[in-house]
Amino acid sequence: MKVGRLFGQAFIALVVLLALFSAGRMAEAAEINAPVDVTAGTPTVFSANVSDMEPGAYTFVWTFDHGNATYGQKVSYVFDEMGVHNVTLSVYDVNGSLVDETYMDVDVKPDQSGMFLAVLGAGIAVGVSGMGAGIGVGIAGAAAAGALADKPNKFSKFFLFQALPQTQAIYGLLVAILIFMNTGVLGGGPVEIPFAAGLLYIGAGLAVGVAGLSAIGQGIAAGAGIGAYAENDEMFTRGVIFSVLPETQAIYGLLIAVLIIFFISDPGEFGRRPDATGLGLIAVGAGLSVGVAGLSAIGQGIASSSSIGAVAEKKEVFSRGMLFSVLPETQAIYGLLVAILLLFLSGLTSGAGVVENAYGKGLVAIGAGMAIGIAGLSAIGQGMSAGAGISSYTRNPETLMKSLLFSAMSETFAIFGLLIAILAMLAAGLL
Repeated sequence: MKVGRLFGQAFIALVVLLALFSAGRMAEAAEINAPVDVTAGTPTVFSANVSDMEPGAYTFVWTFDHGNATYGQKVSYVFDEMGVHNVTLSVYDVNGSLVDETYMDVDVKPDQSGMFLAVLGAGIAVGVSGMGAGIGVGIAGAAAAGALADKPNKFSKFFLFQALPQTQAIYGLLVAILIFMNTGVLGGGPVEIPFAAGLLYIGAGLAVGVAGLSAIGQGIAAGAGIGAYAENDEMFTRGVIFSVLPETQAIYGLLIAVLIIFFISDPGEFGRRPDATGLGLIAVGAGLSVGVAGLSAIGQGIASSSSIGAVAEKKEVFSRGMLFSVLPETQAIYGLLVAILLLFLSGLTSGAGVVENAYGKGLVAIGAGMAIGIAGLSAIGQGMSAGAGISSYTRNPETLMKSLLFSAMSETFAIFGLLIAILAMLAAGLL
């Protein structure tokens, strides 16, 4: 009996030791497969690996941070907050008994996939506007240098005319600095900037950058103003007024850029919206609309240059000169109108709910922006005919209406672009 009892106790002890050995071996075999560094707002896949695992033999329970439990051998989880997060994997057998538990720390870093786009947007803002300002300042500077030889005492006023086209570059610099401040490049650490948020900064850069090429037209007008003032002191104020007109296109671009930037109070939160990429494309469309249409200032500069010459000859034609000079600006107004409609009616600046089919609407917005933006270049031709029109009117006032008709002909092509842009927005449900 004693031998049998001892044999039974030894058998039970052996079973217990085998169970403990099996559990210990399982604890050593279970592991988590996942990246240590992950990106906030991006799904991260976690998988459990157990050696000699039989199908369906175990249940896997994943616990993330604040007790959020997920089940499965392979799971996906999105971390919204940056920092170090704890992940716990618990393994249960078919009887519901815990056989293993392991841990992993995950370093969640900000999503900066849009940082490159943001820097690109800042580069477009200051680079393209700086190019336009440099050309415009150069045109005015050439006229000033030529006039200075005969009128050295008027240097300060010549310098003022030359400085006028420089403001477009200042607008571009301002927007670039705002972008850098929003993204943490200046005055802060890393900021979460998803790809979609980067698209918004591209739209802002296009708006103020391309519209900054209006400085070329302003330089043309300022050069004519310098020539007129060199011959007649009374032409200073009138010359400045005509030279300022092409500035408005740059202001339109600045307005749209600032609206887009100030909408992005939290780039990370915006990037997690399901419609974020589509809204980013809409911002790009708005930037193209007001930016490319802003090149109408070249036509306005041509018309203003001719008007300055006409007013220098007959000061009583000033009001008519203003009329001919503002005609090419309507294309920029069309571009501004389409940009505002895109930003506000899409819900981009109003903080409305999720936009359905946002990606498709974003592509339509780019098409609408290109339609009115590129068609707005018709203002260059309109400026040529308007400049000739004011010269004709100065010689013969009876030609006013006919000259206006000639000048208005180029407007029709911008109207074609505006029509297509509106029809496209209507078809996509943006209006």
